[in-house]
Amino acid sequence: MNTAYPIANDAHDALARMKAGTASLAAREKEAETLSGARVAFVTQSIGPLYETEDEALKVYGGLIGEVCQLTARIKEPVRRKGKGLEPQFKDGERWPKRTAPVATVWQLSVSYWKIISDTRAATTSEKLTDQARHLRKTTKGQTLTPEELLALSQSPLVAVKPQKALDFGLFDFIPPDNPGIVIADE
Repeated sequence: MNTAYPIANDAHDALARMKAGTASLAAREKEAETLSGARVAFVTQSIGPLYETEDEALKVYGGLIGEVCQLTARIKEPVRRKGKGLEPQFKDGERWPKRTAPVATVWQLSVSYWKIISDTRAATTSEKLTDQARHLRKTTKGQTLTPEELLALSQSPLVAVKPQKALDFGLFDFIPPDNPGIVIADE
């Protein structure tokens, strides 16, 4: 059984529509595009306040938790390392010292949904991003990209700049030095 996800402009909109019971739901991208009449992208976004314990978050979001909405644990504060790294201790059969305290975590709601992409943004992004990232970062054109265009560029597949040349011989073939006109298989 496929899970149907809401179709919305952002995570807050998806959550509001689900609570009201007016959300359009789709299991597949094609179905979501048909229902919305626009291009869509599958997104999981964290929203709402941070809660100290999972129980506090469950009291607020208990009825929504499922495939679409999930509680996620996040690190409360980034771990900062002071000085140089730890030295191995080889003590009691353990190489590294035991952690003194667990990492402090907080809980937040994550919503998965089909995000509606405006046609104008999708068209301008695909027109501008004909080059690869490695070429764009070396040119002035790469300095003028918007955050949306950078995100689209990072999620686009790599495309070869020019077609790869055909190999004349395989990995285990070699050309003898006394007769360069022949290729000998060495497998």
